[in-house]
Amino acid sequence: MREPATESGEVAVLSGLAEMAVTSEILAGSADLSEILQRLAQRAREVTHSDFAAISTFDVEGILTRFIYTGITEEDASRLGDPPKGKGLLGELARCDRPLRLDHLQTHPASRGWPPGHPDMEVFLGVPIRVAGRTIGSLYMTRTRGGTAFTEADEAAAAVLALQAAVSLATALERDRTSRLFLLEERARIAHDLHDGTIQTLYALGLECDTLSHRETFPPEAREALASVVTRVNELIADIRGYITMLEAATTSAEPELTRDLAFIIRQIIPPSIATVVNISAAALQDFTMRETEDLLYIAREALSNAMRHGAPSKIAVDLRQSHSATVLTIQDNGVGFDQATVRRGLGSVTMQTRAERLGADLTLIGIPGMGATVRVSVSRLERAMAEDD
Repeated sequence: MREPATESGEVAVLSGLAEMAVTSEILAGSADLSEILQRLAQRAREVTHSDFAAISTFDVEGILTRFIYTGITEEDASRLGDPPKGKGLLGELARCDRPLRLDHLQTHPASRGWPPGHPDMEVFLGVPIRVAGRTIGSLYMTRTRGGTAFTEADEAAAAVLALQAAVSLATALERDRTSRLFLLEERARIAHDLHDGTIQTLYALGLECDTLSHRETFPPEAREALASVVTRVNELIADIRGYITMLEAATTSAEPELTRDLAFIIRQIIPPSIATVVNISAAALQDFTMRETEDLLYIAREALSNAMRHGAPSKIAVDLRQSHSATVLTIQDNGVGFDQATVRRGLGSVTMQTRAERLGADLTLIGIPGMGATVRVSVSRLERAMAEDD
């Protein structure tokens, strides 16, 4: 007859192997970095039976670059504002090579407390995700005040998950970085081609039309039509130069991130004399892939540039928030506005529409003469969920 302890040990081993198999299947089901991070956060919550869980990534300097969480309701998340910057206990894991288990996390020297509206977490388990001797990310699991402490078994389960996650996460991060570099190189190539090819051709066409518009042998209506063409060509050249400027504009990082890069764009385009109100919901930051983030940032940049070039505003508001049905970016100014019936559609507006269509989003441009303009892009969460289910 077998000893109960032996049977219990075998059951534990088999259970652990089963959990590893589930994790392997989850990680094999996606190559998208955002989806992998979301799945790992959810998996961390499951294997440790925690109330809340999150996963972060760090750059080579140990700076937190992404933070994806699960367990917090959308209503609570909407009150949190910007995501963590990794300065306190969360950033502590970037310098750790082993798990950190705390019964009372606020007693730790690195703890900095919670922002208003944050769930009251007390029990904490953090596990670094390491590759080639460097921490590339961390798993964080917590339980609310009064919850049971994490056990050695919980720590072991999270450590195994971190080991399994390491290769998949490192691969996804490298793929993301490579894709980003490709996009930057492609952007530079397009800007070069537009400047050296398209603009020069248009400039030559404009000069030829301008010369013909002054030819006295032409009838007045023909000269007037040619002068109108010159004006339109010059406007088109200005549009393309503005587009090139945006293509060549520097960003704060090789990897797009909505909160950081929106702030950078605002500083870059809006002078300090213009009052700026920015409201970004933390929940909304988790919905987008790298390419989708690029598209949203482009729309934001174009909308802000248009406001400054044509609107003469004294105040601009940037709002990114999430509801049950949609994630919505709204940029509003109190400038001179425009007449929607007569305004000319420029290259920037056309490209914003193209980006919105690629996002599967609705783009709305509203102008009221004398009262300002609003750009609103709404990405349906319900349609995205149904597409993922299919």
